[in-house]
Amino acid sequence: MTFGDGSILMKTGLEVNPDGAAASYTPGDHGYTYINNGVNLHIHGKKLGCSAQGNQSLCHTEWTKAEAGNFGPGTAEFCVYAMEVEPPAGGTKTACELPRKGRYFVGNGKGRPKAGEQVPTASGDMVASYLSMTHLTHTVHGQVAYIDSAAIPGLVTPQSNLVGALAWVRYGDHEVFAIVNDSGPAFGEGSVALHQQLRNGQVGSIQPIGPIPIDLRCSSVETGLKPPFVSRPDGGANDLCKAGHKAKTSSDIRAYQGIGSGVTSIILASIKPPMSGTTVTEEVTLERLREWVTKAGFTPEKLHQMATCLAH
Repeated sequence: MTFGDGSILMKTGLEVNPDGAAASYTPGDHGYTYINNGVNLHIHGKKLGCSAQGNQSLCHTEWTKAEAGNFGPGTAEFCVYAMEVEPPAGGTKTACELPRKGRYFVGNGKGRPKAGEQVPTASGDMVASYLSMTHLTHTVHGQVAYIDSAAIPGLVTPQSNLVGALAWVRYGDHEVFAIVNDSGPAFGEGSVALHQQLRNGQVGSIQPIGPIPIDLRCSSVETGLKPPFVSRPDGGANDLCKAGHKAKTSSDIRAYQGIGSGVTSIILASIKPPMSGTTVTEEVTLERLREWVTKAGFTPEKLHQMATCLAH
């Protein structure tokens, strides 16, 4: 439902949107989410959505080949929308899937995913990542940066005018101040940090990525995973940890355990932090989220009262 000031109240499930976290996408496809969720394959001018089940295997195969070929001439072309792209040496980025903005080709010598931070693995190593993007950015030490899904509670919106709006989210006994930090096809997705706060009351430490090697399978490295993180064995569901079973394959760690139902969200459409375009002009932190919301007059009591409207 929508209030007179434009605030939107809803009760939904909550899937996980890890975009913006350093470990979202990595070479070798071991990040919090699959590369297929951030790209589309283009063959002879035809777009194939890589997140569609029927295209996933082909996309994965062609992306692996493109990585091995350093995304050079002759490799497959992908339109990338969830990672930053750097152009070929001496060239410029090639836009794709217009009129959508911020989408560029990688592969076939047209560009490659931009490298991000080094991230920890379950084996104790540090590996490269791809720079994951969010629609909303903020200003950290004078530099524009994407919103880190692993640190900041964020929501996804299908309405671009809501990007940057502040929000209040409740699940069970936990209440969280959040910000609309990304765009997507529908409401009902939230960042890693939002999921952790709603379930555990606090943002967790950085979760190392997979693969979990066979010798560490079913150890505390795997059994100690907390939502939204889950183990996804290479051998499929038949190789999940269970009594009497000896794991046969390595396993990736994905941020895929959503909340099925019962999440109350109020998007405060008229309340945004100081912004220039889609960039918050200061750093977004947990404390600043709380301050911005309460300064606008949305006390816990008022938010609770608004939430009760779902019962009527």
